[in-house]
Amino acid sequence: MGWCGRSRRAARHNPLRRTSDVVEAWAALVLGVLAVLVAPAAGAVSGWAAHQDAQEQVRVQERSRQPVRARLVRDAPDYVPAASGVQATVTYPVTVRWVDQRGRTVTAVAPVTAGLERGDPTTVWLDRHGDVTAAPWGGGDVWSHTLAAGFLVAAATAGLALTTRLVLRAVLDRRRLAAWEREWSRVEPVWGRRHA
Repeated sequence: MGWCGRSRRAARHNPLRRTSDVVEAWAALVLGVLAVLVAPAAGAVSGWAAHQDAQEQVRVQERSRQPVRARLVRDAPDYVPAASGVQATVTYPVTVRWVDQRGRTVTAVAPVTAGLERGDPTTVWLDRHGDVTAAPWGGGDVWSHTLAAGFLVAAATAGLALTTRLVLRAVLDRRRLAAWEREWSRVEPVWGRRHA
């Protein structure tokens, strides 16, 4: 029998091993598997479900929204670069004008890309009632939603496993300390007289 086998057998028959030690060891194993294997799997499953949901949302948005070409009535503010230097699409609410399907001129405030000037064309999205709304989600929005959902579920699952481990350890430590104090109160008078 190798060293590892002897070590496990000795640990099982160790007179200092407490039931709480066994419970803690098994809990650590189960919660470790939960954190390392189940959390990523839960994140992947929820990310996949979120991706399917986001794609359905895109289909609904595309059916319920329509684009119109409009022109800016006034200039949009210039884009102010972010401190990080990452260029993002920035929009500002600006007054725009377009002609609807009945030939009426419509003026409304809509989100337009920064830096556009008065008279520049832009696309404005309208809902079924003809009110200005946001553009349907694009591929980047779908993936942002997917990754955020997957990450949050994976992190929550791993966090739950870690929190459970810490709470269980605190409870077991409290029980071990109470048992140690009971045993010490029983042994201390005898031990104190021997060494007095």
